Amino acid sequence: MAQTSTYRAELPDGSRIERSYRVEEGKKVPRGNWQWVVYDPDRRPSRKRVNLRTKDKAAAMSRALEHARDRSLGTFDPWGQAASTGVSVTEAAAAYIASQKRAGRAEGTVNSAERLLSAFERSLPAGCNVAHVEPMHVERFVSAPKPGKEGKPGPPKSAGTRRRYRAVLRHFFAFCQRRGYTRTDPTADLEAPTGRANRRDHVTEAEAAKMLRTLDAAEVLDGRSYGWLRDWLVFGMGTGLRPGEQAGLRWSDVRLSEGALRVRGTKTSSSARPVPVAGDALAVLRQRSEARADESDSLVFVGSRGGAVEMRHLSKRLNALAESAKVKKNVTAYSLRHSYGTRMAAAGVPLLDLARIMGTSVAMIERHYGHYCPERGAAHVLRVFGTEAMASTSTSV
Repeated sequence: MAQTSTYRAELPDGSRIERSYRVEEGKKVPRGNWQWVVYDPDRRPSRKRVNLRTKDKAAAMSRALEHARDRSLGTFDPWGQAASTGVSVTEAAAAYIASQKRAGRAEGTVNSAERLLSAFERSLPAGCNVAHVEPMHVERFVSAPKPGKEGKPGPPKSAGTRRRYRAVLRHFFAFCQRRGYTRTDPTADLEAPTGRANRRDHVTEAEAAKMLRTLDAAEVLDGRSYGWLRDWLVFGMGTGLRPGEQAGLRWSDVRLSEGALRVRGTKTSSSARPVPVAGDALAVLRQRSEARADESDSLVFVGSRGGAVEMRHLSKRLNALAESAKVKKNVTAYSLRHSYGTRMAAAGVPLLDLARIMGTSVAMIERHYGHYCPERGAAHVLRVFGTEAMASTSTSV
């Protein structure tokens, strides 16, 4: 018969985290999530357990320490009584954003969540508490069309946008439950949005050449320099960086002699990965390095006004350029990354290697960048099963 016991780790305030396990055939088999255990002889029950909703010990300890700190400040009560009731959505959102910053989330990710929660708060009755949010409030917010001009409804949200809204709100209300702000999750029964996300068009080499020629002509006609946009286009197609990664690239991240970059991730601020650079993209770096006014650790790419490239305008500029070049595709800032992934996958680069270079998962590569190439597929079949291959096999036997 299997024996049951408990892993334990103490916290500075005297509370602890626990996780049960069974001993089967001499091996310890963990069961369930870690729990935060608090003892107070003046409360009933005197010992209270809080589900930390994780099987990772480090994450459990981090959440328990956060709960312990909030309990000491009087903003969280494990027994779910007065200290944790009456928390407004505004207060809960501020606490959530602060926790995301402490967790090391990238600035862009935190800012996006903050804007979404602010819009969600405006859609609720004034002064609404977290505990009073109902599923219909969430459903109405996620399904509502985009805001249009002059207060009129705009176009409907895409399936991808609705999925992102749902994911952020689910994470937010899970946080609120852990803090004791609410006992229920209004997103629990919210169905995942169906339908395909907006198509991600990639730019071919021929289409990129047309866009660059159009840009050259525009410089002559307008009497202005669009060098920053030209360099952005060439570099983006040659490195596959995310728009935020390319915008945040600094000279301290560039290794010209090695033909490599150290890219700081946009998913979490602490992540970084090496990215090889060659060809036209490397030429762009060299030209920009020679044109630097000083050796300060400045941004590699700056906009037309000398400051950081503004993401909200970049896609509009690229799409307008594609339209002028008669490239009939929806070209956005992400299209350049998509072009890089498509070209590398079609060239036969192993998906695992491509995923590491692009800083994503193999599943994401297959979903977005691993377009099937009939010519490459036929070549692989001929190499393995072709007449020459069969002849060489029979000869060796």
